[in-house]
Amino acid sequence: MTQTLKPEAAGSPREGIARSSMFWRLWWRAVSVKRSQAALALASLAVGAAITSMLLNLYGDVRRKMTEDFRSYGANVVVTPAPAKTDAVAAESTVMDETSLKPLDQFASETPGASIAPVLYGAVRLSPNAGDARLPSFVNVVAVGADFGALRRLNEGWRESGEAVSSNLPQGECIVGAQLASRLHLKPGDSVQVSRLTSAAEADAPQTSPSFSTFRILSILTSGASEDDQVFLPLATLQAILNLPDKVSLVQLNIPGETRDVETAVNRLGGLLPGLEVRPIRQIVYSEGKVLGTIRWLLLSLTVLILVIIALCVMATMTAIVLERRKDIGVMKALGAADRLLMRLFMTESASLGLLGGALGYAAGALLARSVGLRLFAVKLSLHAWTLPAVCGLTVALAVIAAQVPVRIVKAIRPAVVLKGE
Repeated sequence: MTQTLKPEAAGSPREGIARSSMFWRLWWRAVSVKRSQAALALASLAVGAAITSMLLNLYGDVRRKMTEDFRSYGANVVVTPAPAKTDAVAAESTVMDETSLKPLDQFASETPGASIAPVLYGAVRLSPNAGDARLPSFVNVVAVGADFGALRRLNEGWRESGEAVSSNLPQGECIVGAQLASRLHLKPGDSVQVSRLTSAAEADAPQTSPSFSTFRILSILTSGASEDDQVFLPLATLQAILNLPDKVSLVQLNIPGETRDVETAVNRLGGLLPGLEVRPIRQIVYSEGKVLGTIRWLLLSLTVLILVIIALCVMATMTAIVLERRKDIGVMKALGAADRLLMRLFMTESASLGLLGGALGYAAGALLARSVGLRLFAVKLSLHAWTLPAVCGLTVALAVIAAQVPVRIVKAIRPAVVLKGE
């Protein structure tokens, strides 16, 4: 009995596997035959990926570093009493009640990274306890009552000589500004006496009031600003000296983020603190926003410019590859290969080069970013996981876009023309 072999039906699974196998064999042949040209395209894509990886990894950490540096300039938002409407309440409007600031606790818990420091200012009489006849018996200075630890976190640029203070000042101790300490020959460990000024007449009169509180100087503060002529006390202590229980002059806040984040927080605080004035310190807020915006646009512009140059290089390389393979393409077309199949073959070749170039470039760019971060910005770079798929996806898309012109050449090739005389 004779058995007749039937041909496989078109579109059967076995035929699909054979076609897929043939496609990938052609792809590997295309990649491996012209190794020098493929290597040139791969190197171009890797360079673009390396620079993109470096800039993306740098941007996140440099932005964080710049935000931290701006925190050293102090508060970027202040809360103050509302302006007095009449002269009769002008004196009362210089301070506000601490109970009206309770919503700030909720705001701080909902705003990661926010720093808040209530502050009371007042004029006091300070007497050095040095026993030096050449020194004045007393001076009138501005006293600052606050949780010094919170105030210190707001002003990271301040410097102290003596005991470092990272929390509230202990009772009976104070911090003196550098200029004031120099004028009165004070140093850490010395003692000073502080009392309240009750009137302008008393400020010019010889000291006769016995109601002095004695404080030991914990450290000397250098800020380069008005704080160098001030004395810092615990908030509750200054409230008692000035007879202003539970009162503060203002609240200093540092809100992390860019200009729009700070303005959003200011609007929110305005709703939480009715009757009080919430305003940003424009010089700090807008300077920070301008610097961060400049960095963003600089990195974006450099990335786009470099990618355009790389795309042109890849396009030229792929065009040269297509032109050199005209006869191969003509043979495949003469054997029945469709334009769509050949175009897909070249697109796959470009995409594979883009993926490999992206992976290689990402690794090189990450190492370069770490070195540049340390040398130029003093940032210990932490790599961001999202940059790997972003860089690889970008280089694949770039390679595919750059291959559009060479692929159109494939479609225009005519077997009868390119194989004439073969």
